[in-house]
Amino acid sequence: MNSILEEQELDIKKLKYVLYARKSTTDESRQIRSINDQILDCRRLASDLNINIVETISEKQSAKKPGQRPLYNQMIKDIKKGLYDGIISWNPDRLARNMLEGGEIINLIDEAIIKDLKFKTHYFTKDANGKMLLGMAFVLSKQYSDDLSQKVTRGTRHKFSEGGRTHIPKHGYINENGIYKPDGKNFDLICTAWQMRKEGDSIEEIKKYLDKNGYSRVLKNESKKEILISKQRLSVMFHDSFYYGKIIQANDTVDLRENLTSIFKPAVSEEDFMAIQRFNLKKMKPNINYKVSFFPLRGMVYCHYCGGRMVIAPTTSGSRKKTKYLYIRCDNPLCIRKNKSIRSKVIFNFVYEFLTTGLNFTEKDYENYQDNLIKLSDAKKQKIKQELNNIRGVLKQIKKDIKDRSLEIINYKIGSTIWKINSDEIEKMEAQETQLTNNISKLENDLNNSETDPLTIEQFLNLSKNAAVIVESADTRGKDIICREIFLNFTIDEKKVTNFTLKEPFATMLKSRVVKFCRGYWIRTSNLTHPIRAR
Repeated sequence: MNSILEEQELDIKKLKYVLYARKSTTDESRQIRSINDQILDCRRLASDLNINIVETISEKQSAKKPGQRPLYNQMIKDIKKGLYDGIISWNPDRLARNMLEGGEIINLIDEAIIKDLKFKTHYFTKDANGKMLLGMAFVLSKQYSDDLSQKVTRGTRHKFSEGGRTHIPKHGYINENGIYKPDGKNFDLICTAWQMRKEGDSIEEIKKYLDKNGYSRVLKNESKKEILISKQRLSVMFHDSFYYGKIIQANDTVDLRENLTSIFKPAVSEEDFMAIQRFNLKKMKPNINYKVSFFPLRGMVYCHYCGGRMVIAPTTSGSRKKTKYLYIRCDNPLCIRKNKSIRSKVIFNFVYEFLTTGLNFTEKDYENYQDNLIKLSDAKKQKIKQELNNIRGVLKQIKKDIKDRSLEIINYKIGSTIWKINSDEIEKMEAQETQLTNNISKLENDLNNSETDPLTIEQFLNLSKNAAVIVESADTRGKDIICREIFLNFTIDEKKVTNFTLKEPFATMLKSRVVKFCRGYWIRTSNLTHPIRAR
């Protein structure tokens, strides 16, 4: 009875409504109106009801998981502060597709913090039946979201199980209607490349063989340009389990060999693939326990003239003064640069200037930032899972070899030459086994922590505004940490930074912008070449 009286006493014309519109990039259904259409429908509804919209909020984020929508979260905080009395939206599923946020809205209604809700496609009343129907709408939207996710996953697994395509083109294969098939001569050449790698041929030798025998991929765009395989692509290929029949994605792994109806044809056997991974891991250096001096930007700076990685070390200035300055030098004896070293402050001054003039992020950039985080997280998980698969395969082979050699050594006299050789090999393999086991533990931990906690919109915009001040005021280790979060590397000549590459998501977010630096040159912020060419 009280709720009925409250509903009758509520004058909706005096309430302050916030309009909330949302369309996720994963919403494929045509039933979901565009954001502009949602806003237009809600404004027409407000006009018909003669209610007051004081703010309009829209964002492109999924509501499947709670806490993923910064603008929505801020709207709820503002409602709790009393800035808005009610919400108007196109449909309840625009507000929530998960029970945590749906339950929070109903609880705020119970506490009279949210005084009213208006929807274009749903009639809400603030009584027991109205809240029950609203809760059912949230339940149905969650069921729809979960069911859609299952169908997509099921369809993806089915396509993969039949040799379906992954996101990256595979050398030696063509894609026909979503299915990978051998690409004639190219497939035969790739099979030979795998065997050459197994026999110990270098990537350079394999590339020369492929180029000489006419291996190339044709671009699908209008140019139809033929592209030769690069050494980098070959290196990536020789770590990809797809070529023996296992597709590893961020959230899924499918073995194509388990499906008897699959038409997939492997380019290499699993045994040979793991032998190649073991060959690659032989270059792995053992863990070293001694303490290494810390110098910032180590491994990030390259020479403009020879392309080699530069060395960072302190130098004492003068015979009496013991002041130490940090220098970056090129130790390549064949390098043509005249001055072999340069002060590290040149890079830090560049970083300060770049951060002062290059960031200026907006709320739109924040939306792109969150989208990139999701993509990066999936890419990171896929890379870790691929590496885990390869290392586990190698570890399995090493354990088998240790067992076989341990049984074989029993047949020889202790202290004999053959016994010593086998004992040494067993000792080496046991050391490898320990290190691989440790690497697996680290990768498994990285996989569990691969989801990045996103910055809030306030933290994001604060970083944009104050990044230069934060870096400049930090200590040496702090400067190094922040630089590594934003930059991948720098290239320097004898006086200045001539090139640099940004990390994601900054590379994508700042791709279209330009920054003035290096004494008048204007160059792009990622994938740079010579500064004059990039103007």
